[in-house]
Amino acid sequence: MAQELFAAQQAWHAGNEGKARVCARRAVAVAAEAWSAGRGELQEPADAMAYLRRIRQQVAFPLSVREAAERLITAVTRRHEAPFTADPISDASVIISHLVAATPGEGAPAGKARESTVASADGSAKHPDSHPVLIVLVMGVSGAGKTTIGRRLAEVLGWRFLEGDDFHPATNVDKMRSGRPLTDEDRRPWLDRLHAAIIDQVRMNEPAVIACSVLKGTYRSIVEEGCARSVRLVYLKGTADLFRRRVGNRRDHFMPQELVDSQLAILEEPADALVIDAALPPDDIVRRIRRSLAI
Repeated sequence: MAQELFAAQQAWHAGNEGKARVCARRAVAVAAEAWSAGRGELQEPADAMAYLRRIRQQVAFPLSVREAAERLITAVTRRHEAPFTADPISDASVIISHLVAATPGEGAPAGKARESTVASADGSAKHPDSHPVLIVLVMGVSGAGKTTIGRRLAEVLGWRFLEGDDFHPATNVDKMRSGRPLTDEDRRPWLDRLHAAIIDQVRMNEPAVIACSVLKGTYRSIVEEGCARSVRLVYLKGTADLFRRRVGNRRDHFMPQELVDSQLAILEEPADALVIDAALPPDDIVRRIRRSLAI
């Protein structure tokens, strides 16, 4: 379910609306199948559209859930007299959230837990009894609002919040404070520490929100190694002017304004992230993250 919804997000941000709708419907189908199994209802295998029709007919469901199902159906049938979904991921998330909350065993079918592989503390694989714990990694350059958004999201969810800057060795902090950009060699101990922190959260089966720049694809590969199934990447995207202004207005932070350009120079925008405009109000960003990731 999480994989299909994540695939929908990727397709949506890539401009492939057709694929996004297909993946969103599949995510709903997985949740609906688990919901039916949890109720002891043995049903013949069905396609995503069949599950959506069943959801639409469940009069005990909230109207918002049934309307979301109707919109996802309409996205295929193109019946102009019915509402057409402008955001299949949001509609799918509304339905999935309701189904998961009503499914015994926290979303896993009764008597049949789904297997997934995550890393243990020593880097080996293990198979927990439920879907992987989620680690939301909020990334972007300095001034994007990573800490503000990450902390607020963690507070709303009741999850642990980790500040990526806290994992820097003192030598890195001193170097940045003096206005000198870090090299990849400087960043390696920092990335290793972040990776270890993520592994610990997965091992303890405790969700977390982490604010961390991880500007290059290689950096993200290091911190996600062995636990990529658990990590969901949120990229706060914005303009250089916005970032410079925010960093310039900071007090008591080691990152000087002049290093913003050096960060933008090495930034490799992720292709597999939920992309959100960093200029939006924090509460709006948090709502979009929760809606898109169904958390």
